[in-house]
Amino acid sequence: MGKSIRLTAAAFAASMLFFAACSGDDDGASVRTLADCGSASTPASASGAAAASSGSSSTNCPPGSGSGTGSGVVAQCVPVGDIATATTKIDVSLDEWTIIPSAPSAPSGRVGFVVRNRGKEAHELVIVKGVEPNELPLDDNGALEEAGLPTGALVGEIEGFAAGESCEGVFDLTPGAYTLVCNITETEPNGEKESHLREGMVTTFTVT
Repeated sequence: MGKSIRLTAAAFAASMLFFAACSGDDDGASVRTLADCGSASTPASASGAAAASSGSSSTNCPPGSGSGTGSGVVAQCVPVGDIATATTKIDVSLDEWTIIPSAPSAPSGRVGFVVRNRGKEAHELVIVKGVEPNELPLDDNGALEEAGLPTGALVGEIEGFAAGESCEGVFDLTPGAYTLVCNITETEPNGEKESHLREGMVTTFTVT
């Protein structure tokens, strides 16, 4: 009888460890969330496109239809590249619900974005080339469907980071029209999805 009780307790403990490892705020394999990609102790890494642009090889987050914030998760800044290598620097202000660059354009080359989150929520900066805001492929929540973009259109991104913080990214940009997006999707307490893009966090940018 004692052996049976010990085995049952061991099985219960193992099942609880499995549940803890598998649970989380994951809406599916195609959707990144800050809870899935990192937290205060395990920061989210640069996306594959951003890493390719900056020379980084860290790609913990798969491409998908939108980043998301998990409940209670505070995202840390993960810089993309070395801002000291930028030939041009552009300050970008993020807020609910705007993206405001300090200049509407920049010369081609290594453009560094110094991004300040002035809002109350986590935000990010996604850089898309050659697709106007009204032509962006959207998912059912109004978020950018990154996988639906034309090949090469997704230049890179600075992953979501906390309110009141700053983050930097350097990208090799060629002449053309660009769209800047915050592609975070949050789950509200009532279960509804809130897309930052749908709320208005999108703007245009030109590289000459």
